[in-house]
Amino acid sequence: MKKTLGILLLMPLLLLLIAPIQAKAGQVLIIDEYGLFTESEREKLEDKAQKISDDFDTNVVILTSGASLTSNNYARDAIESLGSSRFPEGYIGYAIDMADRSYWVDAYGDREREIFKQSDTDSLSENAYSYLREGEYYDSANSFLNGVNKRFRIATSGFGNLSKLWIEPGATALAVGGGTVLALVVAGIATGIKAGKHRDKTIKVDAGQYGRNFNLSQNRDRLVRTYQTRVKVPEPSHSSGGGFSGGGGSAGHTGSGGHF
Repeated sequence: MKKTLGILLLMPLLLLLIAPIQAKAGQVLIIDEYGLFTESEREKLEDKAQKISDDFDTNVVILTSGASLTSNNYARDAIESLGSSRFPEGYIGYAIDMADRSYWVDAYGDREREIFKQSDTDSLSENAYSYLREGEYYDSANSFLNGVNKRFRIATSGFGNLSKLWIEPGATALAVGGGTVLALVVAGIATGIKAGKHRDKTIKVDAGQYGRNFNLSQNRDRLVRTYQTRVKVPEPSHSSGGGFSGGGGSAGHTGSGGHF
């Protein structure tokens, strides 16, 4: 009887411990209002978004629409309105609006904005646009999710940017290449120091010791090699009428996007 009574007294405490864990679970919201994804593509996006939500305790929103609004970027207004009303605690989202052919990446909430700063949403937006301009809407959304996953892993790994060495293959190759160059530089310096300490024995010879005097009878110039310097011409920046156009977002939001 006493044992049963003790268990009953502990039940409220156990419920209090379990409740916060249940409340923290992230959610996924994918609304393909404009029908840009096939059923199979939508399922793949949902699976990937759900894994991100579960792994990093965040809400993920993807929206496609054809709403005609009044701003200069319909996708931005649509994702900010939907996301903040459904997930006031925070979310990371991506929207495509076909009415004005706009797109927008949006980070909302204290934690999400701490992880996804302006440079991060700019990067996600640029990658998404590279597919949008080819009409690859699924690949654009998939690129967004891949970028979100990488950014979360880097930010939550505890190693900061050093974690890029095993999360991003490009960063690994750069680190290996940089290490190789550094090793070659160190080896070159060491060789130079060693060569500087070496002295060859020289024997002086007077011109009179040769069998006959040397007279220069002909002087001729010859081109041995030429050098060409190339300067990369920077690509023109995109405008809001065609492609990535920078970020901003409303108060409380960090976002980036443009038109395609």
